[in-house]
Order: sequence, then structure tokens, then C-alpha cells
Amino acid sequence: MKIRFLLHDAFGQGGGVLTVTLALAAELAERHDVELVSLFGSDRPPVHPMPDGVAVRVLIPREPERGGPRGWLRAWAEKRPTRVVPPREPRFDDYSLYTDLVLRRYLRSLRGGALVTMQPGLNIASARMGTDRYIRVAQDHRPFRSRPRPIREGYVAAASGLDMLLTLTNTDTKKVKKVVGGAVPVRTMPNGTPDLGGLQSAHTSRTVMAAGRLQRTKGFDVLVDAWVDVAAQHPDWRLQIWGEGEQRPALEQQIRDRGLADQVSLMGFSNQMHQELSTATLFVLSSRAEGYPRVIVEAMACGVPVVSTDCPNGPREMIQDGVDGILVPNEDAKALGAAIVDMIERGAERRREMGLVALENATARSQPVIAQRWVDLLDELAGARTQGPRR
Repeated sequence: MKIRFLLHDAFGQGGGVLTVTLALAAELAERHDVELVSLFGSDRPPVHPMPDGVAVRVLIPREPERGGPRGWLRAWAEKRPTRVVPPREPRFDDYSLYTDLVLRRYLRSLRGGALVTMQPGLNIASARMGTDRYIRVAQDHRPFRSRPRPIREGYVAAASGLDMLLTLTNTDTKKVKKVVGGAVPVRTMPNGTPDLGGLQSAHTSRTVMAAGRLQRTKGFDVLVDAWVDVAAQHPDWRLQIWGEGEQRPALEQQIRDRGLADQVSLMGFSNQMHQELSTATLFVLSSRAEGYPRVIVEAMACGVPVVSTDCPNGPREMIQDGVDGILVPNEDAKALGAAIVDMIERGAERRREMGLVALENATARSQPVIAQRWVDLLDELAGARTQGPRR
């Protein structure tokens, strides 16, 4: 089966969705014809290496065609707002009438196989402008209720155009089913644990790590406040926060204001997080909301136990509280700091034991296992097509 993954930008830093898609495409390409389709292109090499055996297609080069009717059309249409992608989509400013036209032409040109989208704007575009000549599967990587209202309404209005809508957690699947009201089948499909080459933490460092885009949703401001209590009791321990984003200046100021400049470091972006995680002895996720955070999976795959906020929805379905990590109330800096102190004071041997359990749980959700679930799903949907049109 021909499997196409349509992405907003396959060449940028991206985040969980991009890295998850690349890993899944690489696994599926061993047995299927897989293509990555990037709405936008780039004149620079991709930040994340493209998988071997996967074709890459760009719909819109970053530099417009100079002169001629096409160049004029693009310049005109780019100044008009999109009529497909709802407001509050995380990359809404990148969409325009021109992207509508390009997506419409592409989505109506396809024949056979399957199209998979994992970002809200493209999910809705696929549902609205695609056709029944191929299978359309959309997956949202954030809790449905955390999406802004225009996006939720966009999903509901367009849901019947999909063959399947996937979420990352059982909790979210139940919520989405109630909202879409049977317009489209809804199922759970978690992210797979990547193959990290056997990198494992030795639990000899006094380093606690966090990672993610520096934005409010990730709750790093809560983590910095939590570290005040950690630093007071264990001043020889260090916190590393990996990632970049719009909150960097505010976090830098907060770190200085709390007197934590010697204990807390903003490390910047890395596309080799598994190597960084293997040097840590504890990972902390402080998010206000998550889907199925890949970084938790990566930490567990490195044998690193996790302290996480019990935010909607993913962590509670990934972490066994008190067994391979600890869950704390959402946005509670005191509780988060106390849990980190607790893990520090349990000692290296106990953290290592919890890390081994985390590794076992991550292995049970390996990338090959999840890729096979995708194959089974697409085969099921293809089989249903042989019984007649879905609509």
C-alpha cells in the first residue's frame, strides 16, 4: 500500500509530531511504499535526517517563483486569508488562500493508498478537501479539550470526511467520540518508542533534565519555581532545560530572580535528545497539557525514571505512579519540587531500579509494535473499501 504522510514542514526543528512521523515512516518503509509530503520546503538541509527509503515531496518551495503567471498568482493569493484552516491553529499565520489552492490541488490529485495527517490544520484540510479515492486518517497529538474552540469546531464540522480519527490516549478517545457523535470512527494509537541504540543512563550524575518548546503549555515556569525548594535542600544538583521558544527571555529572567543561575541552565535545541537523556538521572515533565509526550518515552527508553505533572492526558497512561515514576498535581510547584527531592533522596540504586521498569514499559511500546498496529489499521480500512463506498 502507498502510504503518504502530509506534514506542515518536514525540514524544520519541529517537535513531537515531526519526529514521531519520521520514525514511523522509517519503520513502515521497510515493507511499504512510503512518501513524506511537506507543505513547505526549505533551501537548507533538514534539521532531522530524512529516513532511508522514504521519498520526499515538497508542495510549496519557500522561495516563490519569480515572474510569470504562477509567481504573480502566488504573491496575490498569499495576501488573502485561508478559508480552510481555522483560526488559532498553531501555524495559522503560514496558511493563506494560496496554501488552500495548493492543498486542494494535491488532495484531489491522489488515487489509491492512504493519506495520514497529524497536525490540526492539515487534518481539517484533508477532511474538507480530500476525496474518497484514497483512505484518509487523521491523528491529533494534543488533548482535544485543550485545542482552541475554532479548531474543535473545525474537527466536528469536517469529521465525516475522514475514514478514521486517532488520538494518543484512551481518555481522549472517549472525549472525542462524545463530541463527533459518530460522524467518524475514533480510536487510540499511541506513539512508538524509538530505537535509541541501547543508550542507557548510568545514574551517576546529579543532573535532572527537562525538554520541550519554551512555551507556556510546557510549564517550565512552574518547574523553575519548583527548583527553588530543590536547590535549597540539594544545592549540588543541576537542572537542564532543553529547547527553544518564545518564553526564553522570561525564563532567563525568572531564573535570575529566583537566584538559580548556578543551578538551572537553558541548554538550547538538540536533535540528539536521546544522547542528552542518557546522561541524566531523572527526567521532569512540567506541562500544563500534553498528548502522548515523546520525550517521556525517550527518557524511559534510556532507563530514566520520570516525575511528571498529571496533566491531560498522556502522562497518566504512560507512567505507573510510584513504580517507574511519580505523578504530581498539575501546575503545583510545591508538589513538583517535593517529588523531585523525594527521587533525589531515594538514592541512585532505587532510581536505577525504577528506570529498569520504565525501560521494560517503553520496550512494550516499541516502534515496530506500533508500526504494525498502523499496518493492521490501514489494512482494515482498505478491506472495508472493498465492501463499498463508506459515504
